[in-house]
Amino acid sequence: MEDERKDYQRYISRLSKHEISFSDMGDYLVSQFSNVDNYATDFHTFTLNGSTIGVENDLLSEALKSLTEKKREIILLYYFMDMNDTEIAEMLKLNRSTVYRHRTSGLAFIKEFMEEHTE
Repeated sequence: MEDERKDYQRYISRLSKHEISFSDMGDYLVSQFSNVDNYATDFHTFTLNGSTIGVENDLLSEALKSLTEKKREIILLYYFMDMNDTEIAEMLKLNRSTVYRHRTSGLAFIKEFMEEHTE
């Protein structure tokens, strides 16, 4: 019986060398063990070519709504659908430089809009 106790204590000792308390872990590692529920009411949705894009940030969604439809569509395609300027130009039947111009001016507007409304 005494040998069993010693074996068990050695086993526990080996385990404790590899264990880390949750309080000693960083937030990044702890967050990997959690789950966050997302609901449709948490997002502002934009419909684009049959796809629904959800934007969680209220200020960003307001800025996107303030854009013209073409600029909003280009920004959503570029940043949310991971399309490049050439692909967007082909899809919308525009010149690539026009897509670039709309995207950069749209981003400048969003930046200005968000700076104005966060002060």
